[in-house]
Amino acid sequence: MTDYVRVCETGEIPNGSHRAFDVGDISVLILRVNREFHAVRNRCTHLDFPLEGGRQMGCEIICRKHGARFDTSNGRALTGPAVDRLAVYPTRIVEGWIEVAVPRPAAD
Repeated sequence: MTDYVRVCETGEIPNGSHRAFDVGDISVLILRVNREFHAVRNRCTHLDFPLEGGRQMGCEIICRKHGARFDTSNGRALTGPAVDRLAVYPTRIVEGWIEVAVPRPAAD
């Protein structure tokens, strides 16, 4: 099950940029592409390197460690060395705030 969590105001992420936030135990990268916001896990699926600070081209983010490129609209790895998809989290805007749906931690 997932819960939406209020993360930041929309104005905190200018168009064409991105920013990482800790949402519970998950580091989430939020990218702004025009009026849309995409949220993905902030770790490259190749060697678990943070994606924040990588080059953003539209909805694509490039890992600065080895150049893996991902489509943040669906998480698909577009170029190697990564082959696995990024986790993608639903977003919504509520009263000017970006909210991200992240999975609840598993109960013990």
